[in-house]
Amino acid sequence: MTHEGQVGVTFESGGHTLVGRLFLAREEGPRPTAMILHGIPGIELNVDLAHALREVGWNSLIFHYRGCWGSGGDYVLRTIPDDVRAALDFLEESDYPVDAAKLVLIGHSLGGWAALLAGADDPRVRAVAVVGAVVEPAKLDFNAAVAVVEFTPWLAGMSPDEFVRQWGALEPEYAPLWVVGNIPPRPLLIVHGAQDGVVPVGQALALAAAVEEGADLRVHPEGNHAFAWQRGWLREQIVGWLAELRL
Repeated sequence: MTHEGQVGVTFESGGHTLVGRLFLAREEGPRPTAMILHGIPGIELNVDLAHALREVGWNSLIFHYRGCWGSGGDYVLRTIPDDVRAALDFLEESDYPVDAAKLVLIGHSLGGWAALLAGADDPRVRAVAVVGAVVEPAKLDFNAAVAVVEFTPWLAGMSPDEFVRQWGALEPEYAPLWVVGNIPPRPLLIVHGAQDGVVPVGQALALAAAVEEGADLRVHPEGNHAFAWQRGWLREQIVGWLAELRL
């Protein structure tokens, strides 16, 4: 299939059409492919990671969960991991040059939460990398006043009070800390900023401790939640780590 390095894509999840973009490497033949999962609501898409990965021969998929940024349906926290699995189905079945045996999840913030949950129970995921990941939702005090400013204006069918209700119902079933042990021996990279004011670095430390062995923890002493001023460092960590994998 001919392309110019990127294409818009759609696929179905739970009866809703999700939208995204697929960044395609220049090299011929099926390529390893990373799914880059954004947080809530998805202001930071980490498109620079997709471009950097494309330069070293990787494809990347960035898509939007149902109920945000043009994807159909209402936004529901508990269906986000389902959307990730639907995206894996799409990559596995597509006609694009995707090597379905080399699929990796890279998740930022709530996208890290989703990457850990989906990666823990889906053997198609060969490795997981998380950046500023939500690990223990109950320890983050996201109340309605926060939600109305930071989250719900961009989410379909989600009021501030409904957000608080759904957030409070995530644990224990939807807490990555309790399932992350299912990821090893597959590689796991944990990246966090010591100055993260949204998801404290203690969540990354707890995640690494829960794995005990096999997790690669990297903390930037000045990084904030989006690594706004350390994007080059972040790209180096992700791209370098992927280059070392034997998928």
